[in-house]
Amino acid sequence: MNYQLHDSQINKIELGEDTVTLEFSQGFWATDEHGKMCEQLENCKIVFEIDRNDVPIEDYISVRISKKGGAYKTVSLAKFIDLLKKSPFDVYMEYDCSFANRKMIQTHSNYLLVRAEIFIEEIKNTEYIHD
Repeated sequence: MNYQLHDSQINKIELGEDTVTLEFSQGFWATDEHGKMCEQLENCKIVFEIDRNDVPIEDYISVRISKKGGAYKTVSLAKFIDLLKKSPFDVYMEYDCSFANRKMIQTHSNYLLVRAEIFIEEIKNTEYIHD
């Protein structure tokens, strides 16, 4: 089964020793063999296992934000996690770069009037978890 994040909401990011976990308050979508969204799942998480080579896990996730349509600027992961505590961010686009083991997720919060781009690098494995 394949999955799509479009029209879901990220509401939490957790860091483990070798993992980055994104939690979704509105589940992500299961897709059929043609890539068409067919079912919105519940209680969803994505766990990215990172090939970190003894570098802190925080160095493999970066975030850029833009307020009210302004220019994007890089912010700390801690700052973005604080924003997530105030409002979930709606996913409107995701990009995978398999040869470079990277993922980029474009999001926005209508409540905070903030757009965000989340970059995760050196992904060794991705696990989609749902009920």
